[in-house]
Amino acid sequence: MPFAEQPPVPPVLEAPSLDLERVDRAAERIDLKTIRPRCPEGRGNEIVVCAPDPEEHRARRLPDTYAVTEGLPRAEIDVGNGVSLDVHLDSGSLANGYTANRVMVGVKFKF
Repeated sequence: MPFAEQPPVPPVLEAPSLDLERVDRAAERIDLKTIRPRCPEGRGNEIVVCAPDPEEHRARRLPDTYAVTEGLPRAEIDVGNGVSLDVHLDSGSLANGYTANRVMVGVKFKF
């Protein structure tokens, strides 16, 4: 599944632009206002837990109407007189337990 590019996340907090050299530290206070709350507010003694929705990226079952389309045609060519050549993939196991993936060329004679 390819990764989609995520849009940039908007800032959660917004600070007013201030010239910090002219700010009287005792008189001015920076007020940070929330643009968009990330979580709902808790009431009383509630504990609010914010997390992404786990169902958002979950793989779903395919519908019953899903049909597998035929893939690429066989890589085979008829060279004449009942002889054909083909190219196919094959795998076999080696003595050390590894699997060897290989590309095979086959020749078929009709008789």
